[in-house]
Amino acid sequence: MKRIENVAKAFGLLICLGFMISPENNVTVQFSLVVIILLSVGIPHGAIDHLISNPQIDKNGLVKFLIIYLSLIAAYLTFWYFLPVLALIAFLIMSAYHFGQSHFLTEPTLKSYSWLLYLSRGGYFLFAILLGDWEATKLILNPLVNLDYLNHSRLFILAAFLVSTLLIQSVFGPKFKKNHLLELLVLGPILYLSPLMVGFVVYFGFWHALPSMMTEYKFLRSFEAYSSIKKFTYQLLPFSLISFIGIGLILFFGLEFLDESNLILLFFVMISLISFPHILYMDHFLKKQVQN
Repeated sequence: MKRIENVAKAFGLLICLGFMISPENNVTVQFSLVVIILLSVGIPHGAIDHLISNPQIDKNGLVKFLIIYLSLIAAYLTFWYFLPVLALIAFLIMSAYHFGQSHFLTEPTLKSYSWLLYLSRGGYFLFAILLGDWEATKLILNPLVNLDYLNHSRLFILAAFLVSTLLIQSVFGPKFKKNHLLELLVLGPILYLSPLMVGFVVYFGFWHALPSMMTEYKFLRSFEAYSSIKKFTYQLLPFSLISFIGIGLILFFGLEFLDESNLILLFFVMISLISFPHILYMDHFLKKQVQN
């Protein structure tokens, strides 16, 4: 399984390098890449939150789960509607924590300040993506916030995240491994120099979604209903398809009324809506795994 992950990550780096040296910024190719990775690993890795919460869930338990899950989505949608800037900040913080957590899935134990490490590590990679292709980031977020005041502070912000995550891991652990340093010193700059959508979907797909999905499978395969890759994949399909169809329909109708930047922002908001409850359930699942 680890070999599959390493091959996928190497492939992801090659994708980024290809776009970095390409003289053309082909938006159609970038969108196609985003769709392929989201369809294959991005959305499916969050489609079994009900199973990592309770592998033996019954129909009543599933109904209760869906009510809570949809209520969380509705609450966050309301937050976006009334306080969009705060909702954006909250999503960046949650995403940084969630992404950082996925860098330490194989660590047996972490000390009590692990949340600081997750925030700083995920924040470093997230802001490497957002601050690198700066014009694209500003174009997407312009309907919500003016970011021109950060034009000359990007490298300082990124360096601050790098120094902080190095210090936090040095003080609180875990012990540095080769892959930790390679990610910080190689992956970070590559994401910074990649087009926004390419850097995001490569990192999200191969450094977050795929390792998370493998962790989920490792847990669930001890139950007969999910004991093979075929059975596990079957469980991914129902809620993955619902998410694909829902997002697809919203974007399809959005094409009629929104320009490119607003459409991307709408897609960003939709991803945040389904991410919010997933982050909560995944955090609970991972903490429970460490305790066991």
